[in-house]
Amino acid sequence: MITLLEIENKINQKLKTIHLEVIDLRGGDHIQVIAVSPDFENKSLIDQHKIIYEILSLEMKSNVIHALTLKTYSPSQWEKVKPGFKKELGHEI
Repeated sequence: MITLLEIENKINQKLKTIHLEVIDLRGGDHIQVIAVSPDFENKSLIDQHKIIYEILSLEMKSNVIHALTLKTYSPSQWEKVKPGFKKELGHEI
């Protein structure tokens, strides 16, 4: 099992973040990551997600993290969505 703090630290070691939240959705192996990084600027959503998946690839491959939900934004994207931002997924797991 990996702690939320360990996930945060792992992401922060590889990615410059201006906002990062790691949320346990269920039992420690269903995780939501909300990340805002200048490293995401001019990258597609798929490329942004690939960066996070690469950082957490070992945990995903070993099934320490069974499900990973991502909300990723560049700073300019974040400024646009922040006023109405909701952490909710829209459904329950």
